[in-house]
Amino acid sequence: MFIAGLTAREIADLCKKNIATVHLHLKKREKYEPGFYIKHVEALEARGPHRVTTQWRRRMREAHEFYSTHGRLPLRAGDFSERSLATWIAEQRRLYDRNELPQAKISLLGALPGWNVNERTQENEMRWRKKLALFIAFVATEHRMPRYRTYATQEEHVLGVWLHNQHQRRAQNRLELWKLEALNKAVPGWRSRS
Repeated sequence: MFIAGLTAREIADLCKKNIATVHLHLKKREKYEPGFYIKHVEALEARGPHRVTTQWRRRMREAHEFYSTHGRLPLRAGDFSERSLATWIAEQRRLYDRNELPQAKISLLGALPGWNVNERTQENEMRWRKKLALFIAFVATEHRMPRYRTYATQEEHVLGVWLHNQHQRRAQNRLELWKLEALNKAVPGWRSRS
């Protein structure tokens, strides 16, 4: 494992042995097999700077436990531990967006729902879904589309502006497919005539 590029800490964790025991074994191995350590260094460098380390696995485990307990990803507004995890996930997301995250990490992070979605994007999507729910309720109650010019209430005006924006985004091919599908499913006649 050592000459395959695994660190002493990774070997100790995998074998469930004390790290001092692993170091002792590796020291003896170098004595009987000269060049053993050099092979390790070469293999470790080949793994690259973004390899899956023991510490990385530990942070991944902590993030998964947090998600299992709270039903959401950690936020930067939480306590120190939660902020630390949120920062770690944000760093993974940043590396992913820059195509610098190795496939092994991407696969392991796949068990953490929404890890690669930007927090601001998530908030915007939640806000959009709330507006959609209000829009559906308005249409069900009033039996018409909300207006943004000749509105009866301030709530209708807000929904009318929101709907107008959806029309414009659709016409400019800037409305995401999932939003278009959600609107079509919720209120089939929502589209403007353009």
